[in-house]
Amino acid sequence: MMNRASFLKKLRGKLQRLPAHEIDAALAYYEEYFDEAGEENEQRVIQQLGSPSHVASQIMADYALKDLEATSTSTKKNMSAIWLIILAIISAPLSLPLLVVAIALIFSFGAVIFSFIIAIIATILGIFFGGIVALISGFFILAQDWATALLFMGVGFIVTGLGILLFPIVARLIKTIVVVCVEALGKLFHKIMKKPKEGY
Repeated sequence: MMNRASFLKKLRGKLQRLPAHEIDAALAYYEEYFDEAGEENEQRVIQQLGSPSHVASQIMADYALKDLEATSTSTKKNMSAIWLIILAIISAPLSLPLLVVAIALIFSFGAVIFSFIIAIIATILGIFFGGIVALISGFFILAQDWATALLFMGVGFIVTGLGILLFPIVARLIKTIVVVCVEALGKLFHKIMKKPKEGY
C-alpha cells in the first residue's frame, strides 16, 4: 500500500521534465496538503488525489498553459508547451481505448493545423516570388516592348510589396493559431482526465 513518502517520491520522479523550482513548488504544495489532512487521513488523501501519474500529468499540463500565458509567445515556447501537454496526455493513467482515442485526436488535430500553416506559408511565398518573376520578366522585355515591360514591372513591385507586407501578419496569425492549439490541447487533457485537480 502506498504511503505519503512513496507517493511524493513517485510524483517527483514523474515531474522530471519540469524545471527544478516547479517540481519543488508542486511537492511543497502536496506536502502541505498531506500535513493539513493529518497523518490519520493519509490513505484518504492518496485516494482522493489519484495515482502519482494522474497528479503529475495534470501538473505538467497546467504548467505548460500557465507558462505560455505568463511569457512572450515565442515559437520555441509554444512548441514546448504543446509537447508538455502531449506528454501529460500520453503519460496519464488512461485505459487503452481512451489513450488510443486521445493520441488519434492529437495527431489528427496536429495534421490539420500543420497543413493549414504550410498552405498559408506557401501562398505568401507564391505571391512574393510571383512578384519577383514579374519584375525580372519586365526587365527582360524592356527593350522589345517598353509598355508591357512597365506593366510587368509595376505588377511585380505591387505583388512583391504585398508579399513583404503580409509576412508579419502571417507570422502573427501562425503564432495565434499555435497558442489556440495549446489551449485546445489543455482543454482536451482536462476533459480526458475528467477529474480536475484543485489547488495547485
